[in-house]
Amino acid sequence: MISALLYLIPFLTGLIMAFRHGPILVFMVYQLDYFLNPQNKWWSSYLPFVGAQFYLVLAMIIVFVIGFGKYNQNPAFKHPQFKFMCLTVLMYCLAYFNAPFTEYHIMSMDAFLTISVVTFLVIKLCSERKHIYWIIDSYLFSAFLLSFYIYGWGRDSSGRVSGVGMVDAPDSNLVAAALAPTIVLFIAKLIADKRLIARGFYGVGLIFVLNSLILINSRGGFLGVAAGIGYFLFISFKNDAFTLKEKRAIFAGMILFVAAFFRLADNTFIDRMMSVKEESTLNEEQETGSTRVFFWLATLEMAKDHPFGAGAGGFQYYAPVYIPEEVNTGGSRNRAVHSTWFETLSEAGYLGLLFFSLMIFFTHRSFVKVRKHLWNVNDFVNSALVLSVSSGFVTFVVAMTFINRLRAEILYWLIAISICCVNVFLSTQSKRNESEK
Repeated sequence: MISALLYLIPFLTGLIMAFRHGPILVFMVYQLDYFLNPQNKWWSSYLPFVGAQFYLVLAMIIVFVIGFGKYNQNPAFKHPQFKFMCLTVLMYCLAYFNAPFTEYHIMSMDAFLTISVVTFLVIKLCSERKHIYWIIDSYLFSAFLLSFYIYGWGRDSSGRVSGVGMVDAPDSNLVAAALAPTIVLFIAKLIADKRLIARGFYGVGLIFVLNSLILINSRGGFLGVAAGIGYFLFISFKNDAFTLKEKRAIFAGMILFVAAFFRLADNTFIDRMMSVKEESTLNEEQETGSTRVFFWLATLEMAKDHPFGAGAGGFQYYAPVYIPEEVNTGGSRNRAVHSTWFETLSEAGYLGLLFFSLMIFFTHRSFVKVRKHLWNVNDFVNSALVLSVSSGFVTFVVAMTFINRLRAEILYWLIAISICCVNVFLSTQSKRNESEK
């Protein structure tokens, strides 16, 4: 019953507040519903409804159409990352003609197109600085609630967490990839927010998310966390983004973070993390973490025969043809490729991979551009915010390198935020300068 209330109260509150504070709150409710995914939870029987995603997207579309003149001010197609996102989706749709699993590909196309629509609507509905903060805080709050649920759920007999996935991420590694970017966001919030109570909330959220990642035992997720935190600290100290006092606070915070990590980490987690070195050596006779390298090489061979991609599940279908016979792939030879980059190549072809890579590149470049601009105009608070989100983006990109997340909603939320940052922080500044002239 408590789990149902933790979902229902913010869900209804967000919808009610949307009438007063704007339709961007509908997307925040969408984030909550995405993470908690009540359709596959035991407590869904306590809810008066389930499956709200469709209706929330429909509500955002209706609001946008009704207020078209007001909400169409924020450009989407002028941003290269959005253009390349659309081109990636186009190449994915065209792969239908080569897809061996046509019904599965149609379902995946529908999900991909829905993600594109949601990304477009977020860009259009996010028109103020506070909206960006709301979206990020909603992401953190939703991640905290899921982590709280994982804490109560615990590991299964295999030593990992299962059965708590989001709408598009049933696998535990996929859950870890979605939670991983929030680690650096929580850390940044702890540093930047001066309110003691807010710091307390962010600290609790950080501990629960960190504990969830440890319970899940995702090696790729922790590699992403390490990369994101490393990027955040490198840029911060390189550019003197913080005062000496703040740097001391960061140093003390990192010590506490490491201490909390080792306090929460158990033998099951440590043994799995230590297996990274052990499994890094290619071994044809035994399935290990390094076996996915053979899958990646097989994808390169497959792309020669299917240059325009083989659609959703294409690699699983053709894997037995391209994976060498002597490679031990476990119980089945119809395996996933275990990398978003190679997933894109196998499902959308060479052009799809090119457009996808350019989308990632321009997203990161937008974050850097906005961060440097805010730093130059002495807006250090918002500059730190943008740096933390870009660090979260780095976290997710690293994590998705080891799993299939081409159609991950979190990825496109972060892309949408990069565009919102340009529209709000750069375009607003340009308009202000023009009015002053």
